[in-house]
Amino acid sequence: MHLLRISVIALYVSPALAAPLPTVLLGSQQHSQLYHSQGVVQAQRSAVLSVPVSGRLTQLSARAGDSVKAGTVLARVDGEAAQQTASASQAQIAAAQAQLAQAQREFARTQQLAAQHFISASALDAAQAQLKTAEAQARAQMASARASGAQAGLYQLSAPFAGTIARVNGDLGALAMPGQAIVELYDGSALRVEVQLPASVYGNVNQQAMPTLSWRGQALKVGRIEWFPATDAGSQTRTVRINLQAGSSTVPVGEMVQAGFSLRGSSTQLRVPAAAVSRQREFDTVYVVDHSGRASLRFVRLGSADNGYFPVLAGLRAGERIAANAEQAAALSATQAGAR
Repeated sequence: MHLLRISVIALYVSPALAAPLPTVLLGSQQHSQLYHSQGVVQAQRSAVLSVPVSGRLTQLSARAGDSVKAGTVLARVDGEAAQQTASASQAQIAAAQAQLAQAQREFARTQQLAAQHFISASALDAAQAQLKTAEAQARAQMASARASGAQAGLYQLSAPFAGTIARVNGDLGALAMPGQAIVELYDGSALRVEVQLPASVYGNVNQQAMPTLSWRGQALKVGRIEWFPATDAGSQTRTVRINLQAGSSTVPVGEMVQAGFSLRGSSTQLRVPAAAVSRQREFDTVYVVDHSGRASLRFVRLGSADNGYFPVLAGLRAGERIAANAEQAAALSATQAGAR
């Protein structure tokens, strides 16, 4: 009888001889409230290139994904007549410049003769008038040539800045209409994220606190922020543009990123570490540890995880102690149950 009693006591106390179970004492914590949303990555500089005239595409050297330099010719529309007019204007400029040079030489000789009193003052005036006429004709021809050159320039598309081709619309030989978008270009070195916030939330955002941005788990460097004060009448949202710092990780244009905004004020709420939570029958559970060190399973209601912690909505109160690791607590609880 005595031997049996001793063996039972040994089985009961043996779990206590194991390593102590790490626990967490729950206490109300002051923390800033966050509002989570999503934003779209945009290029700070982008352009949709089109021609104001109609014609067939005779050159289409742009390809989606290509990197181009500023001034690179991306496409041309058939504009033979305009090109011929521009060439003719250039020839007229050359002729006008030759006439101007001849008039300048004639006027210089006339001045020399007038200084030696070989010709009359009226002859000098006539030579000066011819020079002014030649100068006026040269200016007119140059202005006409510039206009013709600008007209010819309407038939080609050039990159306004260095960037990446996002999209090419149309095919070689296809008819391009005035205003039709042919090439879309963006500068991938300067990006921003545009977020639409509900108007009711926008007013509670702490604009002095820097928002957070993350893409596929990677934090992005936040730069200058633009807060749009006007509310969209249809969606009842306001726009926030968050510029990314130069040198931030390259994110493809059009991708969705996670954005976090701090709200004014703070809240008092219990929070439990993610490692302390386990799932039982599609419910959240934690192991509550009593004064004797025994862990018991308890069903709780938790909010969404935030930085490795779950806010407690129901099931726990401040001052209670829980197991820091749910798996370790489950193993110890099973050992204690077997010992009994």
